[in-house]
Amino acid sequence: MLRKNPLLSLKMFLFFGAAISSLVVSFLPLYFQNNGLSKSAIGMFFALGTAVGLFAQPVWGFMSDKFKTVKKIINIVLIGILIGIFLIFKLSSLVWLYAAGALFFFFFTALNPLSDNLAKRVADEYKVSFGSIRSWSSFGFAILSLASGFYFNKMGVESLALPMMTVAGITFLLSMTLTDAKSGAKKVNLKEVGQFFKNRTLLIFFLLCFFIFLTHRVNDSFISLYLFEIGGNEMLVGWLWFIGVLSEAILFITSAIWFRSESPIKYMIIAGFLFTIRWIMIGFITDPTVLLSIQLLHGICFAIMYMGAIEYLYRALPVEMQATGHMVFMGIAFSITNIIGSSIGGIIFDAFSGSTLYFLMAGSSFIGTVGFILFSIKEKSSRKVEMVRG
Repeated sequence: MLRKNPLLSLKMFLFFGAAISSLVVSFLPLYFQNNGLSKSAIGMFFALGTAVGLFAQPVWGFMSDKFKTVKKIINIVLIGILIGIFLIFKLSSLVWLYAAGALFFFFFTALNPLSDNLAKRVADEYKVSFGSIRSWSSFGFAILSLASGFYFNKMGVESLALPMMTVAGITFLLSMTLTDAKSGAKKVNLKEVGQFFKNRTLLIFFLLCFFIFLTHRVNDSFISLYLFEIGGNEMLVGWLWFIGVLSEAILFITSAIWFRSESPIKYMIIAGFLFTIRWIMIGFITDPTVLLSIQLLHGICFAIMYMGAIEYLYRALPVEMQATGHMVFMGIAFSITNIIGSSIGGIIFDAFSGSTLYFLMAGSSFIGTVGFILFSIKEKSSRKVEMVRG
């Protein structure tokens, strides 16, 4: 049935693919803390793994563009993820744990951008809203987070290995039912990839994305630990992610109503202000139930920011470079930010407090927001000059 319905197959795949992420983001830090690792060591694990992912993401994107297949690359990536999960839970030495983490992230960091790239292409091909398909990732993340919260509150977070292997196995089986999207007629080569990095406007765009997405990634790494610091537990961690990502799913699935592709930077500016307000609010709270209510802003901030960024990027790139461009964007906006955020964030958390970390995050997102305002003004001026010359 799934093979005969490409959209249903893709939605189910996105649901379970994001469920893997929910376990990694929400509960793997708690699993390590339960095993005696410090916050700095946990931060370094994610930073080291993501550093490998930073190299891996453009490679997987280039391979996808070069061989004109997203599906087969996803199949390979999921096999690597399964091997990585097995090793993480089998190795106890910190050095070997870091090595297993590096292997895992080499594949894992490519899964979401490849999935989103396939979703965007399929959405364009079938002329449906990208957000309506992408929302299934958010639903998967949210539902698994909530279910996992109840499960681990009863069974203990030390039982994380079996759920992770099970969900990854289901995702791999679903990936075999996917249908590849159409690619550009022109083959991409390394010279064109080099030209990509000489585009000054795109580089500025990526830099501004960095300041805002940095705060998003730091929050992903430490929100569960911060919840524990102010008196939370495993069940509340599940609710925390369920509330946040469910709001994200609702924003994505209704994007056809509220999102207009003509001015994507406008949405990124709005999201940047919301991020800033959100971090300031979290920095002041001491009650875990208040943190749960603030989590409603998680999905609103991320969905608006991500929709704007992806729309701008895909309009700026030719179709044969979109997988590579998407991977470069994810590498900068998610991997580099995660390396810096996980390592430095862990040090700040240990040395000062979670609230100090969130106030610094507010400053970073504010810088990015102001930058996008100036970026938007410059783009409008450039378009006016082009119209006059034309």
